[in-house]
Amino acid sequence: MTAQRYIEQLSGEAAGEALSALCTLSKTKAGREQVNGLLGDRLSLHEAAASLTPKVRKNAYRLMGALEDERDLPVLKEALQREETLFTIPSLLLALGRLGDEDTLRAYVAPTSQSAETDGLVGQIVLAQKKALQQFESYGSEKLTRLKKPQKVLCYASEGFLDVLMEELLELGFEPVAEKGAASVITDRIDLIYRANCLAEALLPIAYDVPLDADQIARRVGQLPGARYRIELRGYTRDRRKLIGALAQALPGQNNPSAYDTELRVDCHMDQADLYLKLWNVLDERYPWRQRTVSASIHPATAACLARYAKRFEKRDRPRVLDPFCGCGSLLFARESLGPCRVLVGVDKSGSAVESARMNARAGKSKASFVTKDALRFEAREGFDLILSNLPFGNRVGNHEDNTRLYDRFVWRLPELLSPGGVAVLYTMEYKLLKTCLGRVRGLDLREQKRTEAGGLLPWIFVVDKAE
Repeated sequence: MTAQRYIEQLSGEAAGEALSALCTLSKTKAGREQVNGLLGDRLSLHEAAASLTPKVRKNAYRLMGALEDERDLPVLKEALQREETLFTIPSLLLALGRLGDEDTLRAYVAPTSQSAETDGLVGQIVLAQKKALQQFESYGSEKLTRLKKPQKVLCYASEGFLDVLMEELLELGFEPVAEKGAASVITDRIDLIYRANCLAEALLPIAYDVPLDADQIARRVGQLPGARYRIELRGYTRDRRKLIGALAQALPGQNNPSAYDTELRVDCHMDQADLYLKLWNVLDERYPWRQRTVSASIHPATAACLARYAKRFEKRDRPRVLDPFCGCGSLLFARESLGPCRVLVGVDKSGSAVESARMNARAGKSKASFVTKDALRFEAREGFDLILSNLPFGNRVGNHEDNTRLYDRFVWRLPELLSPGGVAVLYTMEYKLLKTCLGRVRGLDLREQKRTEAGGLLPWIFVVDKAE
């Protein structure tokens, strides 16, 4: 079932189960962004937090904590004042911690147990309050800019964009080498790596093909940087809780999934594992514009890759750029970061998406302008040198039937939207549909096709030229 279907169930009898499913979806960054976008004004979530059913309230608090959206903070603070059901309070406190409300957490006084039956519940409340406050303790909070010594760092981009990332790393002064699907560099300047907008993540390799045994893994890892860490176990098909517990016992420091500077990545295959470190306390000042997202927003690193890839096909300096399905504006901001553009225009029929894009533009000091309009009815005085867009493709927005009509009409409009010699770089999962539509229109030349990967999906890039 999709996130949209779960959200539609928030006002019904299955609200508790739907909220729990949304919590699971929100464990990843991409999932959080998707659910946040689909919730819109969040009214259904806030109503769930006031439900008469304790289970629904508990799961609503959990979801608010997972989504980490400040719009939920007033609702959580009000709920803490009136909540009397003991088993729901730990989730409420942990959510307040995730949203950074230290003052409310410190002011809260846990209830006193009145019987043996409530001892355990009150104990859980006390532990939850303590755990929520741990993240405000001072421990290695200074952002890291350099490693202690030069070492290998594996830099990853979205699948299909490794060459684009390597190009950017070269511009930053590195000498990247392709290794294990990543761009490998030797450096101590971790801050410079995090100036690469195309970087999806950076890992420090520890060891490969280590026997899948907690003590042997701990010996290879040694002392982790920082006192607190989290363990990320991937590809393990047996008792995950048991192995993570054994690793936490064998490693120095504290496994604290809610407050950490370091992630130990254990990538399992058969009875062995590859070990990596991921540093979470690195200075990362990319994407200052990313204040709001909408449903199916493209990841900013993927947007940077797509914009840089598209720039290869531009024929004019300072191009006029259009995104006819702009969402929160990510692709326009990514293109703007690569060099000056004469015009940057974003169009979207969703007023809330355009509002988010304008807010992001203000935050990033962007010159892009945004219009609330159906792309099929948008008119411009001049053609555009580059049309760069993440097209609706049905997996997260709309459906194939709607896209069949939309793509056909949009592709017919491409020749009039593009300037002579202009290029369209279009990103979609609807491979067959877009290719069929492009084949029906004269004056367009399908120059290149490229498959990529994003969150388990396999979108394609189409590069389309308009005849001079």
